[in-house]
Amino acid sequence: MITSFFAAFMIGILGAGHCIAMCGGISGAIAHANTQSSPQTASLAPLFYNLGRISSYTLIGLIVGYTAQIGLNFGAGYDLLVILRFVSGITLILIGLYIAQINSAILQLEKVGRLVWRYIQPLARQFLPLKTPYHAFPLGFLWGWLPCGLVYSALTLALSSGSALESALTMFSFGLGTFPIMFLVGNLSNKFNHLIQNTRFKKVSGLLLVLFGLHIIYIALVQLSASGI
Repeated sequence: MITSFFAAFMIGILGAGHCIAMCGGISGAIAHANTQSSPQTASLAPLFYNLGRISSYTLIGLIVGYTAQIGLNFGAGYDLLVILRFVSGITLILIGLYIAQINSAILQLEKVGRLVWRYIQPLARQFLPLKTPYHAFPLGFLWGWLPCGLVYSALTLALSSGSALESALTMFSFGLGTFPIMFLVGNLSNKFNHLIQNTRFKKVSGLLLVLFGLHIIYIALVQLSASGI
């Protein structure tokens, strides 16, 4: 259980480059929306945006975890959860290759989520421009449904827990991993943003995610072997 939380947290941290590519623009826009605000007030919008985003991930984790829990109660075997962990490892490798700018196959998976996003995006845009910093929370909550291979990778890992609570906590851990970069990208200088977008940074982060995925696959294979499959 702790291993899944840590793995999800590291997925969030190492996927910083992808997070910025997907959500960095809106994070920066939120941070600079109210140029007349005091520094304290100006920092509230990015904070509430990211809290909304993390809450969304946690809810999604709760939903898929509860679904898996029901499946187990109706006879779905432990082997299915191990297979899901294997799938999570593959997804993680694909997102790592994409971040490292080696292969973009993961974008095909993100296309699936766009079917849902087409209905959610108009709702999210109703909160722009922000009337108050607190409106950033529902904006972030809705933006958390943006199709993202990194989120899907963490979600398959969460799903493999077979527990609603553990799945929710796994996605919460993932959200915490993404928080530092996504909060800071709107508050630090362009020099910092250029560092995160650096090609070498992307390749190192992507390849570390690939290694993480291989490790998860190895564990899944060991578990499958032990179960006699």
